[in-house]
Amino acid sequence: QARAIRLLPQALISFPTSSAAAMAGRAFEQVADQLCREMVQQLASEHSKEVDKMYQEVSQLRNEMQNVKDMLEGYLVREEVLTQMIEELSGSHNATVNKFMALHQDFHGQAQSTMKGVQNRQLCSNPIQDAKRELDRLCEILKTPIIQPQEMHLQATPDAEAAAPSGKLDPRAKDAQV
Repeated sequence: QARAIRLLPQALISFPTSSAAAMAGRAFEQVADQLCREMVQQLASEHSKEVDKMYQEVSQLRNEMQNVKDMLEGYLVREEVLTQMIEELSGSHNATVNKFMALHQDFHGQAQSTMKGVQNRQLCSNPIQDAKRELDRLCEILKTPIIQPQEMHLQATPDAEAAAPSGKLDPRAKDAQV
């Protein structure tokens, strides 16, 4: 703008007054035209810079949105797997608890029947008769004479000594002697 103001007075001074108005109009048009071009170029340049900057921002935001999308997809897959695992674990836990309760009830039933059997034995058993039965059983076992160990003859034969170079007898040679 300062350049245009400097050009305008020189153009007015150098021309005569009759055509000075016409020349002043042309000079003004030229200066205004030049200033408008410069201003349009500056605006276009600024516009391009701003558009490029906004494009870069939008591109970065889209990249971030893509990352978030990928993360959410992974999250959903993991959540589905975890939900399925929790359901399976819950089912296994419930089955285990039910099995434990059934075993506990069986154990309780066995314990009660055992206690009834013990109580019945205590009511029916006679320690003196039990001792007499055991004494009779022991006497029956002791009536049988004890078996004496048989003597084994292990003598080396010349064939057996030849077969065993270390001086030890071959077990097969022993079978052959007996």
